[in-house]
Amino acid sequence: MNMHWDLSTVSFLIIDDNMHMRSILRSVLGGFGARHVFEASDGADGLEIVLDRSPDFILCDWVMKPLSGSEFIRTLRAERDRLLSTLPVVVVSAHSHKSTVLEAVNLGIHGFIAKPVSPAVLYRHISDILNKQALHGRTKGILFDPPGADRRNRFRTGDHPPLAANAPGGTTTVVDMALI
Repeated sequence: MNMHWDLSTVSFLIIDDNMHMRSILRSVLGGFGARHVFEASDGADGLEIVLDRSPDFILCDWVMKPLSGSEFIRTLRAERDRLLSTLPVVVVSAHSHKSTVLEAVNLGIHGFIAKPVSPAVLYRHISDILNKQALHGRTKGILFDPPGADRRNRFRTGDHPPLAANAPGGTTTVVDMALI
């Protein structure tokens, strides 16, 4: 199911310590029709905005100070409020080494985009995540299944080699890089 989404009703939070990158992402989202875009310069500011504004979707850098992307995601996923703890998070980072991607997946991201960002790739990620959310409900990341999910056809085959990631409960799950 590949729907075209009206992003004018979706609120976004961009968390990146680089003001220029926040501006680029804001412009791209605006080009998609997004009208509600919040910005934060690090994970700590991002958490404040999450609590204050409750955005629908988060784009987050990985390397930031004083609170990094990994610390932000870890804190967000530990939140008791299910609505907040299941906010979709896509990491947008120049630090796209296998170990970084695996750590991000294990923390509960919904996608990973390497910088520089292609608008088409960003829209595909946003659209795919919103489609999955509409069909199956919200989750705490791509390794976390919604209730009643069928895991047999969980990952598509792609041109990218799969990564092994530790799923909740200590099991190993194969993650197709084409999905993140």
